[in-house]
Amino acid sequence: MSITNFTTNFAGGTRKNRFKVRGSASGLETSNFATNFVDNLTNFHIVAAAMPASIITTNPIDFRGRKILYPGDRVYSAEGFNVWTMTVLDDIDGNDSGTYKNLWHAAHAWSDAINDHETNAGTVSYCNIIVEQLSLNGEDTTGGGAGAPIKRATLINAWPQSISPLDMEMQARDQYNSFDITFAFHYVDYDTTLAG
Repeated sequence: MSITNFTTNFAGGTRKNRFKVRGSASGLETSNFATNFVDNLTNFHIVAAAMPASIITTNPIDFRGRKILYPGDRVYSAEGFNVWTMTVLDDIDGNDSGTYKNLWHAAHAWSDAINDHETNAGTVSYCNIIVEQLSLNGEDTTGGGAGAPIKRATLINAWPQSISPLDMEMQARDQYNSFDITFAFHYVDYDTTLAG
């Protein structure tokens, strides 16, 4: 294989830092807290995410000393649960007249609405989380140019299953805080119609 063959057959690859995460609460059983989280889910604060995995488990059947593998159920993580995690850059814009404009506050308010810390009661509410991989030139708002999404996965009926600790340390200089939010969800809709 020559360099010419390689450059002819390799279209430039995709970049890890070209992505966006957004939410949608449209048409779902949701609450003001879930909607507020979706409204404040800006791409400026999401520093790491991933396209969800898709795994079909195997059902082994023994036959004369060999295992024959048949397809089993679909799961979306190696642990066997439908969970997905994103890393959020913490920010200082907090509670403003009852509207949480900070994702840490918004995620905790939504989690508390699902299961209150004190009363152990609440109401389940969902949103959809949309993860998109973008082309080299980033986001395209015109709907199909060079920066349009090339891959898209939607986590259907997601809710915050866990919010990681917010670590602080006296000796940490010139470092920004971040935290993880892990969502549980029902299933993933992978958009296979996109080019890329």
